[in-house]
Amino acid sequence: MFKLADEHLEVAQEIAQQYRRKKHCDHCYDRGWIGINEQNMLVLCPHCVDREAALEEWKNYVSENEDLKEHFSELFEEKPVEEESEATIPAARTRKSAQTQVKKTFVPGKKKFSRTKKIG
Repeated sequence: MFKLADEHLEVAQEIAQQYRRKKHCDHCYDRGWIGINEQNMLVLCPHCVDREAALEEWKNYVSENEDLKEHFSELFEEKPVEEESEATIPAARTRKSAQTQVKKTFVPGKKKFSRTKKIG
């Protein structure tokens, strides 16, 4: 199993600190990351860090280091985008039938029961 070296972890912490959006965060305690996973990689805070910008910066850092390129090669792979054809999209109804409208019978107020036992 791949484990990220501590020197790269420090760079990742700086990147997370650089792309924080909020001044104070109770989730990450103003660090920019929540914790570290089993592979010694940061788990960024979803509340205060701009994840897309931080990921772009991390991609730039990984592309400069040859030892990280082989482990993070899936970051650089482009996923093919499938386009939906017009035939697969269902046609929307333009008119509702009169039977689908439900008459509201709820009346707010105190609920009354017909068989209540009187004490006294």
